[in-house]
Amino acid sequence: MFEFFVFAFVTAITPGPNNSMLMASGIKFGRKASVPHFLGIWLGFTFLFLIGGFILSFIPDIIFNYLQYFGYAVITYIAYKVATTKTSSTNEAGLQKPLTFIQGCLFQWVNPKGLVMAISGLTAFNITSTQGALIYFSVLPFCVGIWLILGEAMQGWLQKNSTFERIVYIILGLSMVASLLLA
Repeated sequence: MFEFFVFAFVTAITPGPNNSMLMASGIKFGRKASVPHFLGIWLGFTFLFLIGGFILSFIPDIIFNYLQYFGYAVITYIAYKVATTKTSSTNEAGLQKPLTFIQGCLFQWVNPKGLVMAISGLTAFNITSTQGALIYFSVLPFCVGIWLILGEAMQGWLQKNSTFERIVYIILGLSMVASLLLA
């Protein structure tokens, strides 16, 4: 079970769509406004692992492929929105408000990195979905929270320098797209 804990920690703390979106939300809206998004990721992924990992293992490959392509499209769209988020000194398009709790939960079902984490975690380790969900429930607040807190910590500094703020949003958007290459 320790091996799965390490797997869960590493997969949860490394860059991916959830972490990039939450960091961008922390930069743009701050920690307090981003808490529903944070909770949506935490509880949504735990539920995905608990129920979805079991269900997803029975989905035929062809349907799973379409689900993955849908997830790629959603993440690419969100990456575009993150990359084009308006800086403090401009009125460009992009993130207008943080994701809600429900949006954060539902996103887990189209997040290719999350789906791969759930399926590979259940198939590669000798654990039940309940054990895996409890481990993710325990590591996600720290792993995802670091990204939110880092985003909020950068908020004041980046809002004083719109060029760096723009660069960070573009890097976060590109990292979301790059994470698709790993899925």
